[in-house]
Amino acid sequence: MWFHKHPYAPFIPEKTTRLIVGTLPPPRFSKGNLNDQDVDFCYGSSQGMLWKIWDIIYDLNLVFENTTYAIE
Repeated sequence: MWFHKHPYAPFIPEKTTRLIVGTLPPPRFSKGNLNDQDVDFCYGSSQGMLWKIWDIIYDLNLVFENTTYAIE
């Protein structure tokens, strides 16, 4: 049996007023088998829409790739 766990520690900045609560990332995140278009960050699945929608709405120019640059 394979155990699916959330791969990221909780991160809530001190002055936070709102949280986005979602589901576990795909199993490949727990296994460390991300694909080239995943970002190793919360909601970083290439199949997810959160960051893609925010990128369009807020014109963030995010990079969707498995790199440190994309995370930062």
